[in-house]
Amino acid sequence: MLKRLTLLLTLQTLALFLFATGFFPQKTVIKGDSQFQINATLQSQTRPTFNKLVLIVIDALRSDFLFDSQKSHFHFVHSQLNKGTAWGFTAYSNPPTVTLPRLKGITTGSTPNFLDAILNVAEDDISSTLEDQDSLIKQFYMQGKNLKFFGDDTWLKLFPHHWFSEFEGTNSFFVSDFEIVDKNVTRHLPEQLAANDADVLILHYLGLDHIGHKDGASSKFMKHKHLEMDEIIKMIYESTQYSNEYDDNTLMVVMGDHGMNEVGNHGGSSAGETSAGMVFLSEKLAKYSTPQEQMNFEVPLLPNLNEEGQNNFQYLNSIQQVDLVPTLATLFGLPIPKNSVGVIIPEFLQMLDPQIISTKIKENYNQLLQLSKKSANEYEYNFDSDLDVNQEILQNEMKNIQNELTKTATNYNYNLLIIGYSILVISTLFTSLLIWKDYSKKNIFQLIPITVISIMLGVSTFSSSFVEEEHQIWWWITTGFITVSLVSTLTLQNGFSPLKTILYHLIIFGCARILRGWSNSGQKYIYDHVLSNVLKSHTNIQWYLNLLTILIIGFQKDSTSNFFKFTITFFLSVLCFIYKVNWAIVNNENVPDWFYASTYEACSILIGPTATTFQDSLIPMANLFLKAIVTTIIGRIIYSKIFIGKNNKDSLLIPDIVKYIKLLLIFETSSTKISQFLIFEIINHIWPKLLNLVKDTSDNDIANSIELSLIPLISLILQNFTFFQFGGTNSIATIDISNAYHGISENYNIYQVGLFMTISNFAPSIYWTIITWPTLYNSTSITNKNSKWIIFASNKLPILFFNCIVGCCLLASCYILRYHLFIWSVFSPKLCYFLGWNLFMNSIVGYIVEGLIVALA
Repeated sequence: MLKRLTLLLTLQTLALFLFATGFFPQKTVIKGDSQFQINATLQSQTRPTFNKLVLIVIDALRSDFLFDSQKSHFHFVHSQLNKGTAWGFTAYSNPPTVTLPRLKGITTGSTPNFLDAILNVAEDDISSTLEDQDSLIKQFYMQGKNLKFFGDDTWLKLFPHHWFSEFEGTNSFFVSDFEIVDKNVTRHLPEQLAANDADVLILHYLGLDHIGHKDGASSKFMKHKHLEMDEIIKMIYESTQYSNEYDDNTLMVVMGDHGMNEVGNHGGSSAGETSAGMVFLSEKLAKYSTPQEQMNFEVPLLPNLNEEGQNNFQYLNSIQQVDLVPTLATLFGLPIPKNSVGVIIPEFLQMLDPQIISTKIKENYNQLLQLSKKSANEYEYNFDSDLDVNQEILQNEMKNIQNELTKTATNYNYNLLIIGYSILVISTLFTSLLIWKDYSKKNIFQLIPITVISIMLGVSTFSSSFVEEEHQIWWWITTGFITVSLVSTLTLQNGFSPLKTILYHLIIFGCARILRGWSNSGQKYIYDHVLSNVLKSHTNIQWYLNLLTILIIGFQKDSTSNFFKFTITFFLSVLCFIYKVNWAIVNNENVPDWFYASTYEACSILIGPTATTFQDSLIPMANLFLKAIVTTIIGRIIYSKIFIGKNNKDSLLIPDIVKYIKLLLIFETSSTKISQFLIFEIINHIWPKLLNLVKDTSDNDIANSIELSLIPLISLILQNFTFFQFGGTNSIATIDISNAYHGISENYNIYQVGLFMTISNFAPSIYWTIITWPTLYNSTSITNKNSKWIIFASNKLPILFFNCIVGCCLLASCYILRYHLFIWSVFSPKLCYFLGWNLFMNSIVGYIVEGLIVALA
């Protein structure tokens, strides 16, 4: 059965990747560089409104951070908005709301490609370059402008370095740092402002985004960061507008590339994530009529609440973020980039020479028509007419074209979609036959639970709300399973105390409820008083629980029976705990007072005299732990093979490896979530007792078949339940990258970062995968060499069956709903997560790693 299982898993994985390749193709773009099409001579000879641009991108600058009286501390910006020398907008940022696709949007004006959201983390990736694609940056460069850039090095991945006369990039993913990363940008300003020779100066600040990832949108660090950014804006504004002699030909644009949700993450399509702030600043703006919404109010503003009483993050006038591209192109006398779907912001038309306003509107309209590949006579306005342009009608028509272009941004590869889905259906049919044959030998009724769960989850993939709130489904599956277990065990009593049975189940119910309230799960609702936030405000309790968790995992009874093993476990546990405390201190988290001195002393002993500060010891401590854990696992396997021998069974090898992996999972977990592993340990201590009760009431063959059917089912349920209660969702916005950089300095390694990020986000699911190994492969269940592989295959078959059923439904829903409003914000991220589960959890952890452990055991 193992060979057939391997073949079916390979086919399933191949099918998913073929379908995904057809579903997420590289977007087709128009090649070449744009030139003026309407009255080209007039446009070329007309003096531009501005001749210098300072573009300040503040990563994750949500609209309320700029305009809200309860959130914003940009006091200088507020004063300029009220004077009329600054115009403010809420700019809609098309999802996926991560930096790479958004930078493409604000430079080319094009709609994002969902694949860019995945490539966003790949610092080494060069497939996203815009060198051959028309953009504002390229237009400035071809006009001979002097461009300079300092900030997020994603820009340097997008644009050739030689386009900039000076540049320096800062790494965008070391989210624990929100001070140095911005100082490395600001330190260039005195020299650059004094030289005053840049036609285009681009600055991209990351600190505010890092604070969000680290501590949420309401972090205590936000106020200081707002004030810091506001002071930088003031310094640049006063230098460019007032220094030497009066000059109002410099335009400053301060903007966010996207927003963030209340947890501080982004990538999804919630109002907070898609509502970015944008402000234009120049003394010249005061000469013209202020936008209507801004004219009627004084900034900062009160929150704008929707019908449910929640902030919709809409302040002042609302625009599309891509509208920035044709607006800047028009103000600086540049052709609009070919792939732009933006429409000139109407308020800026008054700043143009009256003789050219009509031409610029026609130029924008013509460019959108060419992009849409439609003729003008399909719309109200007759483009060939000599009559004056009706601005309002034409603006509306351009918005209609923009909406159509945004909806039809992707060309699906239907051949790959059909081939991929067909292979998956075939794989599902053969998997169903295989599992039916396998369970027919045991008890076919044992197949009912996994079948019901598979169909339930499969059907749910056709509803956007069920996908967004999948944690609710797993909560009811978990509680339902515990209830069925309670009823079943009470009816199977055989000398086992009913009171103890009820007590065990009540404890598991209690643990599940605690996990349920630990983090914000789902995408629709955010709660302030979840347990993780409570622990943040009671740091002593949090850290004593963290210490207790590590002690319980590290020093279980098998660790104390052997002095050598005890020493190794003690060393690994101490390393893990010291690093987590050190990391917390460096990231301005509160820890118990006596932890400071003891951690510093421990770092000095372990690292040596080079560890003069907590920051200095952070990376060496991480590397020391990682090397120690890998060496310990390899050493333990070698010891088992050499000293225990082939003829003797090492019953403690798998439990020891599982224990070391648990410490690695804690190492890759945020401090507010470490204590969840304590709850996991309580559940893990009880459920084998209940399993033994079921086994004790049956003969050996039936007991073994029940065990082999229940263990993968329990593991599957707890993998998914705890994944969501850990804070995971089906949205890119909740991918946690804060633990992906342990032990990594300036030398970025995409493979190491990708591995750590995946381990961090799937930590609870990995736990409930590896925790089954000691039970499945204990010495009493292995009667011969083949029996362990029979157990291995029997354990994997239900998981493969579940993924085949759910996969068929999910792929069908993605195809059927490919033009649905939420296809990119809900269904596409779900497809990406499903790919991640299958590739990492099922293929790598559940098949390759577990298979390797079984082979060595």
